[in-house]
Amino acid sequence: MLFSDKIKQLRLESGKLQKDLAKAIGVDVPAYSRFEHGERRPKRDQVLRLARIFKTDPDELVAMWLADEAYSHIAQDKMATQAAVMLHGMLKGDTSAVQQAPTTVPNQATASPTAAVTRNLVKRLGRSLMPHYEQGDAATVMQRIEDESIDCIVTTPPYWRRRTQGTESITATSKEEFVDELLQTMAQAWRVLKPQGSLWLNMGDDTTDGFVQGIPWRVVLQMIDRQGWQLVNEVVWNKTTTSPQGSQDHLRKVHEFMFHLVKNDDFYYNDEELRRTFALIMHGKAKGKPAKGKQHQGLVPSDVWTIGVQRSGIAHYCVAPDTLYRLPLVATCPRDGIALDPYCGTGTACKIAYEMNLRSIGIDINGEYIKQARATTEAKPLSLF
Repeated sequence: MLFSDKIKQLRLESGKLQKDLAKAIGVDVPAYSRFEHGERRPKRDQVLRLARIFKTDPDELVAMWLADEAYSHIAQDKMATQAAVMLHGMLKGDTSAVQQAPTTVPNQATASPTAAVTRNLVKRLGRSLMPHYEQGDAATVMQRIEDESIDCIVTTPPYWRRRTQGTESITATSKEEFVDELLQTMAQAWRVLKPQGSLWLNMGDDTTDGFVQGIPWRVVLQMIDRQGWQLVNEVVWNKTTTSPQGSQDHLRKVHEFMFHLVKNDDFYYNDEELRRTFALIMHGKAKGKPAKGKQHQGLVPSDVWTIGVQRSGIAHYCVAPDTLYRLPLVATCPRDGIALDPYCGTGTACKIAYEMNLRSIGIDINGEYIKQARATTEAKPLSLF
């Protein structure tokens, strides 16, 4: 067991929250969350404090912490096994272990999740405006994105229990597992987002045995309490049309939530462009493209957005409406910024970013969605002037 896994296990067994432990050892909640995900390492005195809180053997916990540190440095090297044997011999004062060390290459599939990950996805974008797509699990692929390199994240995660085609990024069978899996992606979102950046999270709810489960709020409240996010707005997306529902004891559901979350109160926000674009869209005068001048600037947009559902040719799949993603990008992604959609589907967010001359990264586990996303964006003609 790795050190990060051990402290998570001890925390769950103790019934304590991440925020309680973070306060006890003198770090913020996101920093503690990274300890449990193996992305950062606490100091030795913090490890000792955790041992006292968990009432566990401090020597054992420190030893595991030291072993994890050594392993993280050598796990990906082909000489890791030989180095481990040498290290063991040095610590025991047995120099013969150096000559007896095996030279087999370790199985890379069993490498520690704390091992170094090459983070260069943003660097690879260069200055190209063509969306960059990656197929894979969102939380895993995001590990390759540099720290604090993304300006705006806008995304719609898979709906819990709504789709069963076997092509979803989150396969949890319980509410608790679903929330925990999504929080792993949101922890990566915190890491890659710039201090002035914004996260827009669109989520629908689920009804089980006739009762609403509150999935969106379960996720967002955990993000606030455990990871340190701040909630700016909860937007109600009024979808205007939905599938017929036969229930005789429930109201017909026609809305989802779009949550605007930030890391601190100094976030980028282009109020003027948002008003202008919102006025254009709601008055049907353009497809969301800002007008020149201030003739269309209106009042501050409300937190209820009436936007029709956009169908697709894919069975059991609806495309996120352009407007639902355009408004967040207009408001919170600066000129020359970089947008990210970790559950990009067929690439709506990246397509809009491209139209706005923004760089973008889209991630999805479904290869067919990625193919369609690439096909929807045509390269802009080169200008000679």
